[in-house]
Amino acid sequence: MNSHYKDWVRYLSNITPLPRSLNISRSVSLLPWLMLMVSSISLSLFFPIIVEARPEFATELGKECSFCHLDPAGGGPRNRIGEIFEENYFEFPEDFDMEAVTEEVKEVVKRLTTSLDFQTAFIKTTHGSEEGSEGSGAIAGCNSCHSSIDRFLLMQAEVTFNAEASEHVRLTLSNNAGTTMNAFATVDAIPKHLYVKVGQFRLPFAIKQKDHNILVREGYGLGSNKRDVGVEAGGSAGKIFYNAAFFNAKNTEAKGGLGTLGAQLGPIRAGVSAILEKPTEDWERLIGAFLTVSYAGVSIEGEFNFGNSGEVASFTPDAVDSKGYYIGAKYRILPQFTVAGRYGLFDPDRMVKGDASQRVTLSAQYNFTENGSLSLFYWANLANADHSADDTITDKGTLRQLQGTDQIILMSRFWF
Repeated sequence: MNSHYKDWVRYLSNITPLPRSLNISRSVSLLPWLMLMVSSISLSLFFPIIVEARPEFATELGKECSFCHLDPAGGGPRNRIGEIFEENYFEFPEDFDMEAVTEEVKEVVKRLTTSLDFQTAFIKTTHGSEEGSEGSGAIAGCNSCHSSIDRFLLMQAEVTFNAEASEHVRLTLSNNAGTTMNAFATVDAIPKHLYVKVGQFRLPFAIKQKDHNILVREGYGLGSNKRDVGVEAGGSAGKIFYNAAFFNAKNTEAKGGLGTLGAQLGPIRAGVSAILEKPTEDWERLIGAFLTVSYAGVSIEGEFNFGNSGEVASFTPDAVDSKGYYIGAKYRILPQFTVAGRYGLFDPDRMVKGDASQRVTLSAQYNFTENGSLSLFYWANLANADHSADDTITDKGTLRQLQGTDQIILMSRFWF
């Protein structure tokens, strides 16, 4: 057994076992550990985290999400395998004995893990319409998300607690700047083939994205910062993966359902998701088809969504009320340096001319330490040639969006 592996095992043994005071058969006091947990929860009101499962990693490794994540559905804190993968800039050391570490992790059943993701950004607006809003410092419309003036923003500050109650039961709680994001229990009913999740979580729709500013996702209310309460089940069988959920529609009443079916063939992962919900008097339906391809450091992903509402229950061209899509590519030039680009469009009403929004996003990310990175984004919100005359628009946020408001975003991120 090489010395490198012994170092990993020694580190693993130091972080995974629960304190002896948590064993009720021992007489050591619980007070210090209770005080520690209370302090950690208090800090969660000011600091936060989300480490997301990325589809290109699952495709590239040919593994399930649970291979690197504590949640079998992916996303959230990583297990020890995932931590090593991230610490080595999303690669495994050449002499890393994956099977040995996996077996070592399985021996530890009960443990509590805490993770933190802290992100700040500086937004530089390069140009935009000042008509009717000069000096107002108004916030741009929902599709733009950020300020029309230069400013610093706290993008994320989330703490996540993940406790393994047993080999097949996990509890997850995350808090972002005082707002509860995730609060659910996950049961591995049939490992890999079937998990059940109960509580508040992100709806498992199409490609799991960490960016909540993708136009079509935000337009349909499915950004990465959206959560709902319900029950989710999913898993995989061979090359096929699937999930289903029953939840509160728009977090009001239990009138929402979702399902996904897809397959992974070599470097290609594709599938279809569908949502049916009734948050008001009318039914709302949404279909999303998605595709990801990953090979040798290059990944391509795309998603096309279309929806309708009311009594119409078909998706013929005349029945589609809204549509949108995005397509993007990412290239890992070095283990520490990645560049990416994406184009997105969202048309909220196909009967209204000139209301579609378009955005081109270019980005570069450099991991300067094992738990820190700098990212530079350029947003080009494309002007819509078909938009209404400026003097007929009363919503100046919409006016800026239609004319195009370019933004440069410098983001710093720290996590553990």
